[in-house]
Amino acid sequence: MFDPTSRYIVQMRVRRGFALASRLRRVFSRAAKQAKVTASPFKVGDYVAGDDPFNGCQEGVVAVINGSSIGLRTVVPRGATVVYYDYRQLRRPW
Repeated sequence: MFDPTSRYIVQMRVRRGFALASRLRRVFSRAAKQAKVTASPFKVGDYVAGDDPFNGCQEGVVAVINGSSIGLRTVVPRGATVVYYDYRQLRRPW
């Protein structure tokens, strides 16, 4: 007769749970990495213009890309060395 509480069946359920948890952990970590790495159309060293109601309109060179925010090093710094914009607020000035 089949005993659902036998030691073998319980061990198999535990192993299956660990396998499922590790697989889910891999899927979620891969999705988190892809979400952090946003496909920005700009590269470090590109000359762009940023327009933002808080930072104003400034032109400069892309210095840092951190997810969806891009650090812009301007020609004349206005109190900060690098001004951060969202990549959707940047455009090529020509």
